[in-house]
Amino acid sequence: MARSRRPSPLLFAVVGTVVVLGFGFMTWRILSNDLALRSRGQETTARVTEVTTGKVSRVHVVFRTGDGREVEALVGQGDEAPGPRVEPGAEIPIVYDPEHPASDVRDTRAPENHTIGYLMLGTTVVGGIAVGFAVRALIRERRRESV
Repeated sequence: MARSRRPSPLLFAVVGTVVVLGFGFMTWRILSNDLALRSRGQETTARVTEVTTGKVSRVHVVFRTGDGREVEALVGQGDEAPGPRVEPGAEIPIVYDPEHPASDVRDTRAPENHTIGYLMLGTTVVGGIAVGFAVRALIRERRRESV
């Protein structure tokens, strides 16, 4: 009977940690942007320049900041208003972060939505736990094989 070759626990731990840290970084970016929009967000009107479609549709907007700069940004995933899809050329009310105006903005007609951030946080936590258990199992299996 052929034995299957298991990955090295160290290699698995390193790769797993890098993946979990990547998810953690993306989670931090999403949740910190949501918090910034809530705490220091500024309202303005933006013009829709493009609506991309595919697996995930994204709304591209252009707006002027309080100091007069023209900025291009994306409406955050899940932060689009319910109802009919907006078309290029339409004007929508948004909230943007004055410290990072090119970050994702939120359509003020939509309720606050942190679903993507919470899903990413859950994925990060479960991934971290799973990597720990998998590495532990690989180490135990290696010890059993060596005895």
